[in-house]
Amino acid sequence: MNVYYEDFSEDNLMQYHIELIRLSAAHRKFSVSQYLEFGLTTGQPKVLSILLEQEGYLQKDLARKCGVEPATMTSILTNMMSKGLIQKKTVYVSGGKRAFAIFLTNQGRELAKKVDSVIEEAEEKSFEGFTPEQKQQFISMMHKITRNLET
Repeated sequence: MNVYYEDFSEDNLMQYHIELIRLSAAHRKFSVSQYLEFGLTTGQPKVLSILLEQEGYLQKDLARKCGVEPATMTSILTNMMSKGLIQKKTVYVSGGKRAFAIFLTNQGRELAKKVDSVIEEAEEKSFEGFTPEQKQQFISMMHKITRNLET
């Protein structure tokens, strides 16, 4: 069913669902095609972007921040290590336990900067015609919906 709502009505309970799917698909189409040109697979752009902001996450903490299961993060990181994008460094955590912190390599850092450029371009394109207040309100509403669904 290919439906587009120019005029939203409160009596249509499906409009939220349909528009959310359309938004997600449009965003994915815009960004994933560019990430594929960089040789990145699902999950890797998010990891690069997060590590560019702050390196040294423990693997379990990085999985939580990315919203994926630890086993999925293991797979993502293994692939990224084989591409030379990240490295693991041994760190000692509470109780003297050994763990691995994740850091970008120089190659990973350069690619992360490209990923962030795609993210900035997607955001600029997404919010064309929005006032700063509308943009903030929309982001706040998305955050609230996410929190509602996560509880």
